[in-house]
Amino acid sequence: MIAMSLYATEVNQLTAAWLRRTEGAGVLSGAGLWPLLAVLASSADEPGRDELAAAVGLSADESMDAARDVLKALADLDGVDAALGLWAQQAAQVRPEWRDTLPSGTFGELTGDAAVDQPVLDAWARERTHGLIERFPVQAGPELMLTLATALALRTTWQRKFSDEPWQVSGGVWAGRRLAGLQRTTPDADDLRVADSAAGPLTLTRVAGDNGLDVHLVLGEEGAASGDVLAAAVPLVAGDAAVTGGAALLESGDVARWPGVSTVSAQRPGLVLRTARFTVRSLHDLLRQADVFGLRAVSTGDRDHFPAIGPVPLRVDQARQAAVAIFSATGFEAAAVTAIGLRAVSMPVYRAQAVAVSYDRPFGFLAVHRESGLVLFAGWVDSPEDWSGASQRERPQPGAMRDRLPRHPAQ
Repeated sequence: MIAMSLYATEVNQLTAAWLRRTEGAGVLSGAGLWPLLAVLASSADEPGRDELAAAVGLSADESMDAARDVLKALADLDGVDAALGLWAQQAAQVRPEWRDTLPSGTFGELTGDAAVDQPVLDAWARERTHGLIERFPVQAGPELMLTLATALALRTTWQRKFSDEPWQVSGGVWAGRRLAGLQRTTPDADDLRVADSAAGPLTLTRVAGDNGLDVHLVLGEEGAASGDVLAAAVPLVAGDAAVTGGAALLESGDVARWPGVSTVSAQRPGLVLRTARFTVRSLHDLLRQADVFGLRAVSTGDRDHFPAIGPVPLRVDQARQAAVAIFSATGFEAAAVTAIGLRAVSMPVYRAQAVAVSYDRPFGFLAVHRESGLVLFAGWVDSPEDWSGASQRERPQPGAMRDRLPRHPAQ
């Protein structure tokens, strides 16, 4: 757990930056993406190296070690499975010494045939997420020279379960809907916390799992941008910003100004929580926000961005995350598969044309004095010599032939 305490701030910063650029319903995992960016940062040259390091929040020189530490720490968490996968075509010529620096994981070969490769990648995604993610987010094919991926799966059971009941919502955008409601009453009012933030007043409610994993429900002011609300909540749930607990809120009587908060009559102090079941799925194209993830430089240009990987020039061609989250009366489960695909850099395309000629049958020759145009020698080659190493070494030097040529009787 030391690694997570060391790098939680950096991972959270990436998550918050991503959230600020995300609007609407969806689910994402900065923890699933961060190790991949760290691996790329350590493997890239400039200018992509600095861009990736900035997104990771560490120097490129320490990023590979950090990626290994974070993936191991995630996998060691109770209720969490984390895995890394690398697949490459033989034509990518991946350096063994680079592969040996990667976090331990699955290493496989790509054939370049999507009909063969895609089922293998899809099966890995399903197996590593307990069936929550059915399809690998990067598309296989002849241009996919290498893909690096993480799979992250989380499961927890609530310490206190909810009761299932229909919920008729009376106001807001859900007015008139009959939802799959969840309700429970717990004695700890401080599971509710409120705070002022850059996104306005926020209300957060902790739902504790039985294996050390919690889910925090977050509500902002009506009309507040979802990305801003969630990004502002990140430091609050991480303990990096001040919050007011529900018990203190009850004592102060300052309840009405906080989103979704009210008071009800009860036999004893505590917290009554009502929410709804949900399943959310997302597929994120990370290259649409390449600047957030440090992927701008390494995904453009006809040059090699990752010389550490191998001699074949490579650039990022695909970067996607598939994610799902399921909240029910008994618990919570979520999974994400994040993959980055690299392709060989295209060689320059020359627009001009040139002619070519091959003397591959008997041909003649002329020896001409350039200035006067005088033809000094003329001849025909009907039987050129065959290659022989010995004959090439023993070939007489120019001028030596004069002593060997028979002299004409007139001379």
